[in-house]
Amino acid sequence: MSEAELPGWLVSGDERPAVISRIWATVDLDRAVADSGLPAETLPDDPHLNAIVRLVRPPGDAPIALVEPRTEGRLAETLAGRGEGLIGLYVAAPAALDVVAARAQNAGARLGRIAAGPFGRSALVGGDARGPQIVIVEDRAGTIAR
Repeated sequence: MSEAELPGWLVSGDERPAVISRIWATVDLDRAVADSGLPAETLPDDPHLNAIVRLVRPPGDAPIALVEPRTEGRLAETLAGRGEGLIGLYVAAPAALDVVAARAQNAGARLGRIAAGPFGRSALVGGDARGPQIVIVEDRAGTIAR
C-alpha cells in the first residue's frame, strides 16, 4: 500500500498525511525481526489491530511496524485473508482526530474508536479486515522523530 491509495476524504487540498510507518503482518514476530536484519524497537501494542508491535528502520526508507496478532481479531483475519506481508500504513492525521472523524462521516466512511496505540492516540479507518489497514495517528510520537 502506498500513500497514493489513501482515501480521498483523508487527503484534503495541501493536507497530505505523512506516512509514519508501513505495517508488515507476520505470524512470527521474532522471525520477521531476524529476517529484517535490523535492530527492533518494542512499541506499545496496537489495540486497533490487536497486535504486538516492533519497529525497524531500514536505511533511507520509511520505518516498518512489524505486527503479530496478540489474539484473534482484525490482524488475525487480515493474515488469514492476505498472508504475511505489507498490509497497510500508519499515517499522521492531517488535523485533530475529531476533525478527521467528521470528514470520514461526511464521506460515508467511519473511524474506529480512538485509543492509545504504538505511535500515540489513533483510530483505525473502517473497512474490510482483509483490505489495506490504515491507522490514523493524532500526534507523531517521539520514537519516529529520532
